[in-house]
Amino acid sequence: MKTVKLANGADIPIVGLGTWRSQPEEIENAVQIALENGYRHIDTAFNYNTEEYIGNVLHKWLESGKIKREELFITTKVLFLKVTWFQMLKKNLFF
Repeated sequence: MKTVKLANGADIPIVGLGTWRSQPEEIENAVQIALENGYRHIDTAFNYNTEEYIGNVLHKWLESGKIKREELFITTKVLFLKVTWFQMLKKNLFF
């Protein structure tokens, strides 16, 4: 898969798995299949309400040793009209 080099030297895949408008079971299945097929870039957003379901699959993969955190890129977006910085950080970094 093609990548783009970031300023820190990491290579991020240019294509990420999108998770918008998906049901929880669909999201978990899609993330599972994507990881099995080499995807390492997952895209989400605060207002998609998908982080928990993505996290369920990633947790299993990380705990089993199938993948290292350093191999993953999780991109997200924040709609500032609905959420404060603190709310966003609390939900995304500390859940």
